[in-house]
Amino acid sequence: MVTEHHLPYGHTPSYVTTSGWVFHTIQAPFKKEKDRNPTLGTRGGMILATRKNAFAISEKFHHQSDLYQTATWTLSVSEFIPIIHVTRVYLSPDKKVPTSEIKNLYTNLNNSFNTPSPHSPQNLHCHHYHILTGDFNSCVGMEQEEHFANHLGFPHIPIRVGDPHPRHQPQDRVPSSASTTTHAHARGRLLLDFLNHHTLIIANECVLPSPNDSTYENQKKKILLLTPSNYHV
Repeated sequence: MVTEHHLPYGHTPSYVTTSGWVFHTIQAPFKKEKDRNPTLGTRGGMILATRKNAFAISEKFHHQSDLYQTATWTLSVSEFIPIIHVTRVYLSPDKKVPTSEIKNLYTNLNNSFNTPSPHSPQNLHCHHYHILTGDFNSCVGMEQEEHFANHLGFPHIPIRVGDPHPRHQPQDRVPSSASTTTHAHARGRLLLDFLNHHTLIIANECVLPSPNDSTYENQKKKILLLTPSNYHV
């Protein structure tokens, strides 16, 4: 999955085709220069790459603007295989996006999220799996998801390191819808609220071994992590 590519819309390089892959491309609007005029270059956008004939794929566009794009691909093979939903998100780092628009984006993500079905003796896997990934340009700092510490499943979910830098922490309160700007700290709060609502976790941050592991303290001292803005949840 590629969030910001620079290929002409619909173009798949020959080496991709010959290696057995297929690009499913979502076109972004033309980016704008500092004077707000559209650029004359390629539009870019988002790409999902799959093996040829591996899945039946449908796609749905949620948002297409120069400041944010979201889309969902649904991958299926047969009634015996779980359906996989992949939602790709891009939020521009430009803080001049009204908070109401970011909240509307998350409302749409909430409404389109496919909640996994619970396991049972008859069903050893969920009917649906939903992966959200992309460039959120949001700061979550050291804050953990509310359900993270109470996870009782197996395997053990390791401790996420996070980023202790004061400038990379999410703000304490939910930003006001009346705000005409949404900085990375406010976006971090909105992202965490979304994760908590669906009991999701960020899956691509640096993690530590269990505190009971003999290497825990040494690993903790060695790791220096800046909070990523590209998340896989």
